[in-house]
Amino acid sequence: MSEFELFKKVIVGKFNNLEQVEKEKAEGKIVHPIAKHVNSICNDKIDNLPKDFNGIFVIEESYYTFVDTNRTNVLPHLFLFEETEEGKVKLISYEIPKSISKKDFTNSNEDLRMDYNELEISDKFNPMTYDYTEDVGFYGRSLSQFGPDTTFLLDETLSESRFEVNEILKKGDRVLVGFESPIIYVREV
Repeated sequence: MSEFELFKKVIVGKFNNLEQVEKEKAEGKIVHPIAKHVNSICNDKIDNLPKDFNGIFVIEESYYTFVDTNRTNVLPHLFLFEETEEGKVKLISYEIPKSISKKDFTNSNEDLRMDYNELEISDKFNPMTYDYTEDVGFYGRSLSQFGPDTTFLLDETLSESRFEVNEILKKGDRVLVGFESPIIYVREV
């Protein structure tokens, strides 16, 4: 099985970090929000895909509930994953179409339609290529320049059972969003 075929199985599913949050509660210091990812391939929601299109578009629904405020942030993303000539997996971030609200941009929305010809690659996010090893799984890291002194770091490790994500948005030396340690998601069964 190619790395790309394996990746398709690993990226899809529902993931949460309840184990991590419970451990932090037991240790008396909650660092991370309660987080959930819902990832599904959405090629069937995209009109006008080229006939020879081999990539997969994935809607990643991210939900972050902050324990101290009980407020939930919803952050959907549209990603294209494709196989490189070297057999690696490459992530390219796309903008959510302006005509679709965040609330409606979900995997469960049966009426959701997008036109491939109108999709726009994010001009802020540097594409990320994953390296695969059997003992770790897929690992990728991307550093993007979001402004003159604003950077975004995405550091990800995916395996069949876990999904570790560290996202840090910095302005200068100040962390605006993110944590020193990754959010550790476990696949829901």
